[in-house]
Amino acid sequence: MASGRLGFSLSSDWDSHAYLLCGDSEAVLIDTGSGRDVEATADRIARSLGGRDLVAIVLTHAHVDHSGGAAALSQRFGSSVYAHPVAREWLATGDEDAVGLSEARAAGVYPPDQVLRPVPLVRGIEDSITVDGLELRAHRTPGHSLDHVVYTAELDAGRAMFSGDLVFAQGRVAILDTHDTDVVRYEESIRAMNELAPDMLFPGHGAVVLARGGAHLADAVAAYDRGARPMGLLA
Repeated sequence: MASGRLGFSLSSDWDSHAYLLCGDSEAVLIDTGSGRDVEATADRIARSLGGRDLVAIVLTHAHVDHSGGAAALSQRFGSSVYAHPVAREWLATGDEDAVGLSEARAAGVYPPDQVLRPVPLVRGIEDSITVDGLELRAHRTPGHSLDHVVYTAELDAGRAMFSGDLVFAQGRVAILDTHDTDVVRYEESIRAMNELAPDMLFPGHGAVVLARGGAHLADAVAAYDRGARPMGLLA
């Protein structure tokens, strides 16, 4: 539904991927993009819903390329927003310092007019949510950020993992030089997700993996086992 310059250039350059999972009558959106192209993103979602209700928006983390569209999309579709409990207050108040936007904007990562609108209908996610019989399981995976969450779902084609910015195709990572990145916990989180051996890997940026997704997590673990850091997303 959204994808920026680190993906498929479907929407604003500053957008992460945003994925729509549809059941028979309900749907869930995973991440929202930055909000810079949110009306066009909302229109794509509306067309894809085909009369279904968008009952939930879940966020992998509160960095604004993933969360910036949450307020507008929640208002447009009447959807509740779910995020790691520690990020709930950040999003509810639009705390740009806590989500790292002030820091990133000063570094030139985002344009000067990038903002985070407060998200009124935000809830802390616990173990899972179920939408139209589909269980989306939440796995807390700190490292890239304190509030990072990976989601898995058992689909007809196999186990899908929505990995946000924890791990990408080819086992690449996004270890940032920011206040909320923790390299030790990052490795722990990747090793934990490797144990889940997903069939499909849907990261926050870059290529998607439609078969043997676990091999890409294994590549990252293998780098750690060699005493090296996995290759960066932009390397």
